[in-house]
Amino acid sequence: MEQIVKSLAAVVSGLVKTQEPMSRHTSFQIGGPADLYLQPQTTTELISALTLLKEKGIPYFLLGRGTNILVGDGGYRGAVIGLAGDFMQFSYEGTIVRSGAAVPLPRLAGNACKREMSGLEFATGIPGSVGGALFMNAGAHGRSVGDILVDAEILDCAALSLHTFRASDLMLSYRTSGIAEGSVVCFARFALSPGKMEDIERKRREFTDFRRLRQPRQPSAGSIFKNPPQDAAGRLIEAAGLKGRRSGGAKISEIHANFIVNCGNATATDVLTLIEWAKEAVDRKFGISLALEIQVLGD
Repeated sequence: MEQIVKSLAAVVSGLVKTQEPMSRHTSFQIGGPADLYLQPQTTTELISALTLLKEKGIPYFLLGRGTNILVGDGGYRGAVIGLAGDFMQFSYEGTIVRSGAAVPLPRLAGNACKREMSGLEFATGIPGSVGGALFMNAGAHGRSVGDILVDAEILDCAALSLHTFRASDLMLSYRTSGIAEGSVVCFARFALSPGKMEDIERKRREFTDFRRLRQPRQPSAGSIFKNPPQDAAGRLIEAAGLKGRRSGGAKISEIHANFIVNCGNATATDVLTLIEWAKEAVDRKFGISLALEIQVLGD
């Protein structure tokens, strides 16, 4: 492991660490250690790091802001990669904004507002990164990132080559995309439109207030399940009698039943127990199979 760390440190100017607790990098604040954790700063560094990991047969996982993921208590046997540097920058060309994959979506939405650019208001309270949001076509209030996407620069990790895809190439639909597993979103361009500051700010306040009143403030991973067609996962879980149910340090939120919250000492096992209870109860009562919106990683 020491030699691998030295080799990675030679090509990555950002952090390279061993046994890094994933609880420090997920919004759930849950997760055991990853064998390796590194932060490439450029596309060149990312490709070099992936080349080394592939040569050594080390599995890897690209982590955004950690807002839509549950890492197991045993951690991850491989390398977790968190993009930094160039991937945290964004710039404008007229009404087009080009953003690195690691830019927090609320930060981009806030900056667009300051520039009196409309189109990202819906993203005000979505806590993920641009790359993660594109990978799952995140959205809120009837809008999604796919609605404003122009194109994206995506790294094919098998060939280690960068390709630009138009929005229409990516098969974006409700909370999903056609981006291949293992690929890495590096940059994306979004089409905005001129707007009035007061109108944009009003929408942002409305969306912020909506979330504040309807979503818990405790650590969580956001919505646990996708909404089934013509229904809401939270309504189904509540109707099945599980709102407020606890397992260890985790609880199905009393504010919104499609959120599981960390009450302070929750483990991944606690969360997975509640997930299974919710799936079984909804299937038994309604005959509906809930699909996970979050990703489960590691041991």
